[in-house]
Amino acid sequence: MEANRFLTVHYLDGKSETFTFARQATDQYDQMNKLHAAMTTDRIVIEADGRLHIIPLSSVKRLEFSPVPGKLPEGIIKGATLNVS
Repeated sequence: MEANRFLTVHYLDGKSETFTFARQATDQYDQMNKLHAAMTTDRIVIEADGRLHIIPLSSVKRLEFSPVPGKLPEGIIKGATLNVS
Protein backbone atom coordinates (compact mmCIF):
# COMPACT_ATOMS: atom_id res chain seq x y z
CA MET A 1 0.00 0.00 0.00
CA GLU A 2 1.28 3.42 -0.97
CA ALA A 3 2.25 5.85 1.79
CA ASN A 4 -0.12 8.77 2.33
CA ARG A 5 0.67 12.35 1.49
CA PHE A 6 -0.17 15.14 3.90
CA LEU A 7 -1.08 18.79 3.34
CA THR A 8 -1.26 21.06 6.36
CA VAL A 9 -2.86 24.46 5.75
CA HIS A 10 -1.87 27.13 8.27
CA TYR A 11 -4.34 30.03 8.21
CA LEU A 12 -3.68 33.67 9.02
CA ASP A 13 -5.97 33.42 12.07
CA GLY A 14 -3.65 30.82 13.66
CA LYS A 15 -5.82 27.75 12.94
CA SER A 16 -4.65 24.84 10.80
CA GLU A 17 -6.11 21.82 9.00
CA THR A 18 -4.36 18.68 7.78
CA PHE A 19 -5.58 16.72 4.76
CA THR A 20 -4.38 13.18 3.99
CA PHE A 21 -4.51 11.90 0.42
CA ALA A 22 -3.03 9.36 -1.99
CA ARG A 23 -0.48 10.18 -4.68
CA GLN A 24 -2.08 12.49 -7.26
CA ALA A 25 0.56 12.49 -10.00
CA THR A 26 1.16 9.74 -12.53
CA ASP A 27 4.94 10.34 -12.70
CA GLN A 28 7.64 12.85 -11.66
CA TYR A 29 6.98 15.10 -14.67
CA ASP A 30 3.26 15.25 -13.85
CA GLN A 31 4.13 15.88 -10.20
CA MET A 32 6.36 18.85 -11.10
CA ASN A 33 3.62 20.32 -13.31
CA LYS A 34 1.03 19.98 -10.54
CA LEU A 35 3.38 21.57 -7.99
CA HIS A 36 4.12 24.46 -10.35
CA ALA A 37 0.38 24.98 -10.94
CA ALA A 38 -0.24 24.99 -7.17
CA MET A 39 2.49 27.60 -6.71
CA THR A 40 0.95 29.97 -9.26
CA THR A 41 -2.76 29.85 -8.35
CA ASP A 42 -4.89 31.99 -6.03
CA ARG A 43 -6.70 29.08 -4.37
CA ILE A 44 -6.37 25.40 -3.55
CA VAL A 45 -9.28 23.03 -4.13
CA ILE A 46 -9.51 19.75 -2.22
CA GLU A 47 -12.18 17.04 -2.33
CA ALA A 48 -12.29 15.40 1.10
CA ASP A 49 -14.90 13.24 2.79
CA GLY A 50 -17.54 13.99 0.15
CA ARG A 51 -17.08 17.76 0.42
CA LEU A 52 -15.30 20.25 -1.80
CA HIS A 53 -12.98 22.62 0.07
CA ILE A 54 -12.08 25.80 -1.83
CA ILE A 55 -9.41 27.64 0.14
CA PRO A 56 -8.41 31.13 -1.02
CA LEU A 57 -4.66 31.50 -0.60
CA SER A 58 -5.24 35.08 0.58
CA SER A 59 -6.36 33.53 3.91
CA VAL A 60 -3.37 31.16 4.14
CA LYS A 61 -0.12 31.86 5.96
CA ARG A 62 1.69 28.69 4.87
CA LEU A 63 1.18 25.30 3.20
CA GLU A 64 3.17 22.22 4.21
CA PHE A 65 3.34 19.16 1.96
CA SER A 66 4.78 15.87 3.16
CA PRO A 67 6.63 13.88 2.00
CA VAL A 68 8.65 16.14 -0.27
CA PRO A 69 8.29 15.18 -3.95
CA GLY A 70 11.30 13.40 -5.42
CA LYS A 71 11.71 16.04 -8.13
CA LEU A 72 11.13 19.75 -7.53
CA PRO A 73 10.86 22.72 -9.92
CA GLU A 74 13.80 25.11 -10.28
CA GLY A 75 14.09 27.92 -7.76
CA ILE A 76 13.17 25.92 -4.65
CA ILE A 77 15.64 26.03 -1.75
CA LYS A 78 16.42 22.42 -0.82
CA GLY A 79 17.79 20.83 2.36
CA ALA A 80 16.82 23.69 4.67
CA THR A 81 15.95 23.44 8.38
CA LEU A 82 12.99 25.29 9.94
CA ASN A 83 13.96 27.08 13.14
CA VAL A 84 10.86 28.26 15.00
CA SER A 85 11.24 31.19 17.36
